[in-house]
Amino acid sequence: MVINRWQRILLVSLGIGICVAILVGTVMAAQATPAPANAVQSPISLSGQWQFYWGQLLSPADFTTSSGVAHKGGTITVPSSWAGQVLGSNVNAGQPLPYFGVATYRTQVVIPPDQVRTHTMLLLESVGSAYRIWVNGELVGGLGVVSPSTHATDNGAEIPQIYLNLVNITPKTGQLDIIVQVSNHSFRESGIFGDIEIGQPYQIMKHVFNRYVLQDLLLIGVFVVVGLYHAMIYLLNRRDSELLWLAGVCLTVALRALLLNKFLVYSIVPEASWTLLMHMQYSMKFIALFTYIQLIRTLYRYEVNDVVHKVFVVVNLLALLYVVIVPPRMFTLTFNIQTVIMVVILGYYFLVVGYLLLVRKREGAQLNLVSMLFIIVAIIHDFYLYTNKIQSVQMVPYAILMTLLVQAIIISYRYTRFQQRNAQLAHDLQDVNRNLEAKVTERTDALNVSNAQLVTLTNQRSQLMANIAHDMGSPLTGVKLSLHVLTEDSLNHQEKHDVFGVLMTRIDYIKNLVDDLFRLAKLESRQLEFAWEHVAVADLNAELSDYFGQLVHAQGRSLISEHLVPHTFHADAIVCIDRQQLYRVLQNLIDNAMKYNTDPQAPIILRSVVRQSITDVTHYEWYVAVVDHGIGIAQEHLPLIFERFYTRSNGLVGGSGLGLAICKEIVERHGGVIGAQSTLGQGSTFFFTVPIVE
Repeated sequence: MVINRWQRILLVSLGIGICVAILVGTVMAAQATPAPANAVQSPISLSGQWQFYWGQLLSPADFTTSSGVAHKGGTITVPSSWAGQVLGSNVNAGQPLPYFGVATYRTQVVIPPDQVRTHTMLLLESVGSAYRIWVNGELVGGLGVVSPSTHATDNGAEIPQIYLNLVNITPKTGQLDIIVQVSNHSFRESGIFGDIEIGQPYQIMKHVFNRYVLQDLLLIGVFVVVGLYHAMIYLLNRRDSELLWLAGVCLTVALRALLLNKFLVYSIVPEASWTLLMHMQYSMKFIALFTYIQLIRTLYRYEVNDVVHKVFVVVNLLALLYVVIVPPRMFTLTFNIQTVIMVVILGYYFLVVGYLLLVRKREGAQLNLVSMLFIIVAIIHDFYLYTNKIQSVQMVPYAILMTLLVQAIIISYRYTRFQQRNAQLAHDLQDVNRNLEAKVTERTDALNVSNAQLVTLTNQRSQLMANIAHDMGSPLTGVKLSLHVLTEDSLNHQEKHDVFGVLMTRIDYIKNLVDDLFRLAKLESRQLEFAWEHVAVADLNAELSDYFGQLVHAQGRSLISEHLVPHTFHADAIVCIDRQQLYRVLQNLIDNAMKYNTDPQAPIILRSVVRQSITDVTHYEWYVAVVDHGIGIAQEHLPLIFERFYTRSNGLVGGSGLGLAICKEIVERHGGVIGAQSTLGQGSTFFFTVPIVE
């Protein structure tokens, strides 16, 4: 059985879902495990006021009666960072405490009688950056190497180590005297800035499980599942880079969440260097930011400004390089600046891009905007949380999770639309295939028609060349013969004059033929410029009647001019014409009428009418017709009379056959049409129209 790509994705998703279900089931089962019968006492929190001795690393021996009041100090709230605090004139001369230095904490606590001489556990969440702890004068544990300096001395240099520490003790009395030496030369937070609790091992471990395992492990698992899911889809596709960037964001956020967990990371790699983990933790922050802005750039390339995006990428990579190169002592102090940089970068992608998505109505715009605002609020909230300004829980991981899930939903929606388009295309393709044979036949018929038209055009071209050669060859032969005759000495003066007249007639014919060919070519190629002018139809008709009336009368014929303007139309109609070209059209039509009219007594009629357009009833036109009572034209010849070199031979007259073709081009340049009506033996009517200017 062949498994396609979407089936593979479904199987992978099912496998990941089963793994998540097993993980959640295991965690919930552990959470539901019943407590031992004697595990009823809740842990005791040691938060509150502690004695504080600045600049001194004191041991239990320093608090004996013999030492007395040699070590005066003040009090400080636990948990809190000592940096910037003013604790009175006895501590640092009343000045704000610096980030880096050493101090000793001391407190006394009373425990229930049932915990005396029983196994008890002391939980220290965050003490930075190295410490040692005594309980009732006995050194019970610590982290790192405490030193008054970061540099090597007789006592050695500080080795920082900060993570969740569980210290096992067995109290011998009901009152505990707890002393903690703290040195901080490596981290922005100083002193005891995490909770300290004491209680029965079950209750302490349950607290650790609920806070550091259950919540974070589920959160990390979700990020890993979402990241691997989209990474596998990308590996199956290898085309949609947004899937790869989304997977990168999920996996880097998951790794950073693991590095931030003080319990899980050291449970996995107990020998890991704190310095290396800090570099990785801060680096993952900027790597996750880089992959996220790349994801937004890939998803919304038309909304993200390329220049701004490149600037932010460079700033992000420079920040990443800074975190990698400098020691934790430096880059942890610039935590506030790093947060501002991230808020500014995310602010552009969240607010500006989110606003553009909303304005342009892109898919998921409202969801994007809400998730983007939520993550900015979460970053600001966690900033105050990490700087101990508020007491709350982390919001950034959940905000990031919501944002990534929104992006995953949008990508899935795009894939759904893509599948729908594919299905529609497949359906359309099937329709095309079903009609392919008919379409091929249709295209073949159209091609045959085009080929036939091409053959016709080729034949017409050949006929045109043959006509030109014939019409120019015959006169040239006559010219040659006439010239030969003129060389004869036997011709008298009158005969030479007659031959010379024939010669000039033939030369004029050739010249007129060349002129007509040249004029027709310029008309067809739109190279002949027209001198346009607006003329009143009534005035133009009077000019035409007078001019052609005299011309026809000079040849012994008569011209009857008729100009009709129905009262329903405007009497002052205007046309836009080239007067010379329009005279040429009428000259040709009237000459033809006289040529093919065998009765010299029969008049030529010039009819002019202003009328409503036949083709478009919303416009008007000037209709001009030349009517003769000549030999007429056969119906089968009417479609050909406006073609080049078409002639009507009546045995009396002949022509080049270009006149009507030229008339047709001139009339069409005026925006009109030309045509003819004829009855064989009764005469013909040649007409043309010119649009009225409105």
